[in-house]
Amino acid sequence: MNIEIRSMDISNFKGIHSLHLDFHSGVNTLYGDNATGKTTVYDALTWLLFGKDSHGNSTFSIKPTGAASGVMPEVTAVLSVNGETLTLRKTLRERWEKHRGSAESRFAGNTTDYFVDDVPRKEGEYKRIIAGYIDEAQFKLLTSVYAFARDMHWKDRRALLSEICGLPDDASLLSGAPQFSELAEAVGRRTVDDYKAALMAQRKGANASLNTLPVRIDECERMVRELAGLPFEQARRTAEALQNDRARVQTDLAKLDGDSLIVQAENERDALNNQLRELENENHAHRDSQYVPVEDETANLMHADEQAQEALGQAKRIQSDLQQRITGGNARLDDYRARWRAIDKEQFTGGTCPTCGQTLPAAELEAAKKRFETSKQDRKNGLLEDSKLLKADIASMQTRLQEVETSLPGLQAAADQAAHALADYTPPAAPVIEDLPDYARRKEAITRSIDDCNRRIERLRTDKQAERDRLEGEYKTITSRILENDAMLAKEQTLADTRRRVTELQDEQRRAAAEVEEMDRMIELCEEFARFRVQSVEQSVNSKFRLARFRLFTEQINGGLADCCDVVVDGVPYADLNSAMQINVGLDIIETLSQHYDRRVPLFIDNAESVTKLQEISAQVVRLAVSAEDKELRLE
Repeated sequence: MNIEIRSMDISNFKGIHSLHLDFHSGVNTLYGDNATGKTTVYDALTWLLFGKDSHGNSTFSIKPTGAASGVMPEVTAVLSVNGETLTLRKTLRERWEKHRGSAESRFAGNTTDYFVDDVPRKEGEYKRIIAGYIDEAQFKLLTSVYAFARDMHWKDRRALLSEICGLPDDASLLSGAPQFSELAEAVGRRTVDDYKAALMAQRKGANASLNTLPVRIDECERMVRELAGLPFEQARRTAEALQNDRARVQTDLAKLDGDSLIVQAENERDALNNQLRELENENHAHRDSQYVPVEDETANLMHADEQAQEALGQAKRIQSDLQQRITGGNARLDDYRARWRAIDKEQFTGGTCPTCGQTLPAAELEAAKKRFETSKQDRKNGLLEDSKLLKADIASMQTRLQEVETSLPGLQAAADQAAHALADYTPPAAPVIEDLPDYARRKEAITRSIDDCNRRIERLRTDKQAERDRLEGEYKTITSRILENDAMLAKEQTLADTRRRVTELQDEQRRAAAEVEEMDRMIELCEEFARFRVQSVEQSVNSKFRLARFRLFTEQINGGLADCCDVVVDGVPYADLNSAMQINVGLDIIETLSQHYDRRVPLFIDNAESVTKLQEISAQVVRLAVSAEDKELRLE
């Protein structure tokens, strides 16, 4: 689609009182001294199409400064769209209202009238018609020589280049490069950068483990040196001697216990204990025979009541929590709306230098305004996104609240039913269990006899207690030494285990070093591929342009590559080019973009007097050239 301006009529717009311009195909030059309105013509066109000035500002002074009431700014443009005429007109009109009880009319704001081929249109319809011819973002890229190379973020620039040039992906490049067959197999479905990132993460972990292994090996070797000096052979001989000593003491204690009276008393006591156990068993069986199982449902009913009450209480807690969260969410929404309205009302006030107080130059003022509007829109957009998420969360909670409230009557009924069942239940009476007849008397007689035996045994042992105490003390001492000696012998096994662990850690160290070395080799192969990809991708992109070249990667200090998208000409960065070359590079880029979008729109070039020869382009060009002799605008 080819769009050209045939004529423009501008009245009461910014500094232009009345102006008619007739354009032709090819290169048009609009001459005028400074402040005669060259840029205003460009502003008038962008306001007519999109309601913004040429810098993208939607809030700017449209009416002439000091204009009287009733002055109506109006812009009319006759366009040629693929050879067919399209007439667009926009008028800014004041609204005046009379209030009850007042004879005078009051200013009530501005309204905008829209016309397409002299047919009145509503704002939304007008915008849809314009969008059918040209998208605003595309128009900015195709009508400003600085939009792509200077004003667009490098990531957006890179994405658009990918769209235009159809850059090959890693899989395509790998399949066509036999030297990277090993890398292609290792990468699989991932990109090389993703595979490299995974390798770097694995290498970091493996290297961290590798760095700790020498410390762990040193600790084990130090333990081996400490344990190897212990007298294990002597400890084994000591163990055998201690076992013999303990056996001797045990034999001496057995001989001391060989008295027949003591043995007889102990046998009698053991028999009485057996009688007592038999009596207890018989009585226990007698009591068991009287037991009749009673089914008491109290525990089950209490459990059912607790569960029903807990379910009801949990539902009520969920209900209360959801109600509070919904109320809080609505309050946060109100806060977001208030903050959005406050941001929307913010006006740019940074027209003066904060240091000297002087009015900023026009270029700096426009840049400051642009930064202000961008920041303002970003904050509003952030609040809108937060509001969407919060609304979705509130809707989810409202759905859950409805479900909970629907379940409450049923839960209440179940809780009431369980409570009534528990209150109305009467547990059955437990049976009375009795002992054997004469059980208490027989048990008391046997117990008295056992006590008599114990007293007789104690009297028999009185004279032998000192020797027994000595032998038992010696037995405890020997046992304690055996435990200490066994602890020494246990360290011999620890020594063997530690030596084996040193060997295992050394093997692990060799394996980890080999793994890190292999990872380094594959990382180096990834970086080699990255350089190969740089050459392929940059050749593909640069072939689409006559002047402009694009540097898509920069080499870092460590030898790696970082993504970028810088415009260069003959190796000179765009920012270092002179104004003429920047303009011609912009024309070259716009020509390629026009072919990609299949759109050609009028291209405005400010400060065009700095360019002696423009890069050829198939779109209509309007040069805005400073001419001190032209006190009024002149179009050639």
